[in-house]
Amino acid sequence: MTRLVGHALRRAARLGAMGAIPLLVAGSAMAAGSAWAEGRGSSPVLRPDGIGPLRLGMGRAEAVATGWLSDPGTGCELGGPPLPVVYKLKGPKAPAGIVGTAQFERGTLRVFAFSAGVRTTFGVAVPGGTVGDLLKRARAAGLSATSVYDETFAGRFVTVNRGGKQVLGAFAEQSAITTIAVPYVPVCE
Repeated sequence: MTRLVGHALRRAARLGAMGAIPLLVAGSAMAAGSAWAEGRGSSPVLRPDGIGPLRLGMGRAEAVATGWLSDPGTGCELGGPPLPVVYKLKGPKAPAGIVGTAQFERGTLRVFAFSAGVRTTFGVAVPGGTVGDLLKRARAAGLSATSVYDETFAGRFVTVNRGGKQVLGAFAEQSAITTIAVPYVPVCE
């Protein structure tokens, strides 16, 4: 089941679960020299409430009608029913270059996760952004940001909060961000 990263990390540590994995990590391309590395370029902006016409809290039919979503599938099955429904952001109206998903829980859009083609409102992009960039720029934008290395996931999770509420998450196997998500990095445990 998809859970907030903090909860998933605590549970994984408690259970000694080695099978828990962050989603969207495998197969992401890193292009540190790209214009996106500095937050420049025409990559779509990932806002705390969504991207393009998609917003957290939208109903599934309304979100599909934007033309940004395609290829619906079942999300993590480990939590049992009701299973989340996950779409790729590859619809006919979605910008080229985005590699990501939109996850619906009980018919409501709850999570976005990307491995390429987006940048945050404060200029950190994937590919090209680093944990250090994300922490520095989020803090400069007035947000609180922390990172923690987790041995179970063999990587570093970044949590960005606004007013005590998580609005952005990221995962990095090294220093380069491989997944950036709103509001948290989905994991399957």
